[in-house]
Amino acid sequence: LTIIFRNFQECVEQKMYHAETDDLPAAFADGSKNGGDRYGANTLRVVEKVPGQHVEIQAKYIGTTIVVRQVGRYLTFAVRMPEEVVNSVEEGETQDLYLCLHGCPANQRIDFRSFRARAAEATQSASRTRGGTGTHGFTYKSAKAKCKERLPVEDLYFQSCVFDLLSSGDINFTMAAYYAFEDVKMLHSNSNRYHIYEKDALSSAAQRGKNVLLVLVLNLLAILLWSTAPL
Repeated sequence: LTIIFRNFQECVEQKMYHAETDDLPAAFADGSKNGGDRYGANTLRVVEKVPGQHVEIQAKYIGTTIVVRQVGRYLTFAVRMPEEVVNSVEEGETQDLYLCLHGCPANQRIDFRSFRARAAEATQSASRTRGGTGTHGFTYKSAKAKCKERLPVEDLYFQSCVFDLLSSGDINFTMAAYYAFEDVKMLHSNSNRYHIYEKDALSSAAQRGKNVLLVLVLNLLAILLWSTAPL
């Protein structure tokens, strides 16, 4: 995971944060923990919450908070940033925040409802023939039960957990989905918007609030190139 904070007026110097599996540093790549020697240096800082597991990057000069975690062998991150900052990037020359602004390209998306239906059908078939489990050790029923332990509400975080267990068999994804939801509760200002359901996700692009909350769980390597254009 690489995050670049660009040079910002007289406030902060350009800083880069880089994390890899089993290496979640509590500082920027140059060893510093703030935005440098300028007047507003402390408006950008790295805060270690749990050594090796949970880091928070606070960029107060652009109203942005980034939470980075290691869960099992995977890195996850959650971002809360003002809508104006997102739009300022979109209006510029760079499109580095394509995923955050537009979501995954259509040809890379998975129809979860179809996948879920096939998984449920495969579970029933396996039960009738050999009473076994799915390819990765979970049936649709057992994956739901495991996710339910951490995520009692069947929202998109729950459904993401089920999908990841069925497709990978890695139990760590249960905690990844759980922490994604916990980060939402910490970052989002409206408790009525914590839970996201399928119908909400389809219309969310047209219902932006004051702040845009982006929660992405990545299973290999995430690259986020950050632009700090003035508001």
